[in-house]
Amino acid sequence: MLSKWDELLCHQLPDTMDHVHTDNPEWTERIYVSIYNVRDRDTIIGFGVGQYPNKNVQDGFATVWHLGRQYNFRASRILRPNIADIRIGPLSVELLEGLKRLRLKLDENPSGLLLDIEWTATMNPHEEEHDFRESGGRVVQDISRFDQAGRSRGILQFGGKTISLDEENWWGHRDRSWGTRRPLRTDATDGRRTTFAPFLFSWSVAQFRDYAFHWRFVERGPGKYTYLSGEKAAPLGANNDPGWRLDKTEQEFRWDGSGPVQTLTGGHIRLFFKNGQDREVSFVTLAPRWHLKGGGYGGYRGWYHGDNKGAYYCEYDAWDLSNPKVLAEASTLSDHLIEWRCGNDLGYGIMEYGVGPGYHKYNEVQHLPTF
Repeated sequence: MLSKWDELLCHQLPDTMDHVHTDNPEWTERIYVSIYNVRDRDTIIGFGVGQYPNKNVQDGFATVWHLGRQYNFRASRILRPNIADIRIGPLSVELLEGLKRLRLKLDENPSGLLLDIEWTATMNPHEEEHDFRESGGRVVQDISRFDQAGRSRGILQFGGKTISLDEENWWGHRDRSWGTRRPLRTDATDGRRTTFAPFLFSWSVAQFRDYAFHWRFVERGPGKYTYLSGEKAAPLGANNDPGWRLDKTEQEFRWDGSGPVQTLTGGHIRLFFKNGQDREVSFVTLAPRWHLKGGGYGGYRGWYHGDNKGAYYCEYDAWDLSNPKVLAEASTLSDHLIEWRCGNDLGYGIMEYGVGPGYHKYNEVQHLPTF
């Protein structure tokens, strides 16, 4: 099917741009943005869109964590014939400038959650190492991804509140990915829930005034990774030095295992780079923590990313995360706001994390959900 994309000189296949190189239903393109208040440290926003050409679906979400409550909006539509529009009902993304500026919008809808935010990059993007994994001779993961730190400005409304965002106090990052994904099924109602191997998962953005650290790894044992990518990113437009690509990490994390989900409280990580240099980064977690299940990650009450919900469908909810039962259903996987320190430099960002059962450290949280 032809679209306006087919006018561009960017075809990779002898086919129209609405097709990809495989018929695997798990092939996904995703835009993902996380934005946080680093002055008051009381709010974090999650926003994303997924496109599934082999399922003929586009879906998206907007979430806000504020003072212990999380407000969620999820929507889905049939993809074709409007494959070039990043819009699901009131939720939309507009690319203003490649690798630099995005506009995120959630217009009037029944949830009462609205936003109109411009995200602007401050650092060069980190192009992650290609993520290719097989299981039993079958490709289960084949993803390209880049991450980028930035700032935001705009308007946010939820729960009867209106908040103005400014670039000095509202930092954030975005993640852009495409390829075949391993399905994640963590819905409490699912009889085919994902089981996890022994590992430590850490995906982080640590933004400082003049640089940012990125890392994502799955560590099975000391220095043994099934995936590792990272970089010290330079300010936007500066030359990237390949010597600052990540070579390995060493970490010591502190945990709280008293609740219904795994909760990181602080620690430190040493980053070793290809140029032989290393940096020690210490951190403490802050209260804001938006749980990705509010955006449908892992499935929520029977709805999974890419499910066909018809021409248009939306749902919304608000969670009181002080309720242990609500928190248990929200589960571990989250963007947890973090205060970082590297030498005398103070920064902010997030970590997504999880410890699989049988990993050689952190037994105190392995009885709790990994993701």
